[in-house]
Amino acid sequence: MDYRKINSHIILLSIVILVGVIISMIGRRVMLEKGFDTGTANLTFLIIFGICVVLYLIILATLAHSIVPWVMKKLPRKNKSTTIVIEDIDNAPSEKEEISKLQSIKEIRQNADKLYTEKQTAKINLFLEYFHLTMAQYVTDDELLRLDEYIRCYAREESLPMDITPIKPAKLKNPDMFHFGWNMAHYFGYDKQDVVAWLQAVFFGLNKLSFSTIKGKLYDYQTQKYNIPNIDDIPKYMSGKKS
Repeated sequence: MDYRKINSHIILLSIVILVGVIISMIGRRVMLEKGFDTGTANLTFLIIFGICVVLYLIILATLAHSIVPWVMKKLPRKNKSTTIVIEDIDNAPSEKEEISKLQSIKEIRQNADKLYTEKQTAKINLFLEYFHLTMAQYVTDDELLRLDEYIRCYAREESLPMDITPIKPAKLKNPDMFHFGWNMAHYFGYDKQDVVAWLQAVFFGLNKLSFSTIKGKLYDYQTQKYNIPNIDDIPKYMSGKKS
């Protein structure tokens, strides 16, 4: 038995003491029933309890010093640790392999980032082409350049500039701006209601309208009667314009 495992030893000892007390009490009761006095019965209790403790110690010593070592000698030995160490050494990757793997992972991430940036840039450029085709005739050159910047901020989910000056397109009504905002949110796959704040900040006068009013008019089922209608598929729309 491993004496370092104090908890196991205490539990076993407690069980032995409990059993010893029970047996001793039975012996005491028997002595009292046979007519012996209380002192003799108590002495019997102590003797029986002492015998139980001595037997426990004898059995414990025998198991620890004789039987357990004999059993351990008879068991077959397996040198597992040596095999594991050898296998680990054989299978351990070299420093060069680790460096090569890290470089490969870095290249994969760089290529993924580059591909994502290229796709995002191409998507933004296509929407800017749609914007120029749709709204360039209604804004000044300066407003056109600023709207390019504001659209890029929206597409990249970046904040608008702090010193933004609202733009007031000529001959366009509020619903035209609403539809333009819906088209942009739909094209980039963003939540439609999130474009409301962008519209209020970018176009003159829309900040005086309530959020719910603009949100409810982003899409119009009679959209074709406006200069800027709602468009579900801008790439298809642009493809038709180029053909």
